[in-house]
Amino acid sequence: MRIKKLIKNDASHYRQLRLEALSNNPDSFGTMYDKEFIRTTDNFRERIPVDNNNFILGSYMDEDLIGIVAFHQESRTKLRHKAYIRSMYVQPKYRKKGIGKLLLNELIERAKAIKEIEILLLDVITNNLPAKQLYLSFGFQIFGIEKMAYKLNHQYFALESMFLLIKS
Repeated sequence: MRIKKLIKNDASHYRQLRLEALSNNPDSFGTMYDKEFIRTTDNFRERIPVDNNNFILGSYMDEDLIGIVAFHQESRTKLRHKAYIRSMYVQPKYRKKGIGKLLLNELIERAKAIKEIEILLLDVITNNLPAKQLYLSFGFQIFGIEKMAYKLNHQYFALESMFLLIKS
């Protein structure tokens, strides 16, 4: 297993895993499967960042992309000390094997290397206990709950907002 920053040539693998994530866990993401499905591989290629302050990490088992996590630094001057963790997903058969922990650890280490970044932020569905436990184990703290954040099939889902100070 290896972790690497996705590049434009990984677009096909990225599209496939992202669609799987949206299909398997529709309540965990703000985007809907049917909206992403119509996007081509070229659309996904365009969405893979090329700079070091915005990136997607992928976990590969041999040639198969099995996990992803995205990192986005704020671009506005007064907010450049913040970055967001988004779209964390590991294929079900690889869960509880430390893949998510390795992805998150690599992301945090890369964030620490960016001089402006002081705080990492993320949102997680309140009922996603394994993800919450992972984030808490890294020292993330809950600072708010957005009730009724997502609505899917007449059911509401709340989001917990979490932060981790990486520099003070």
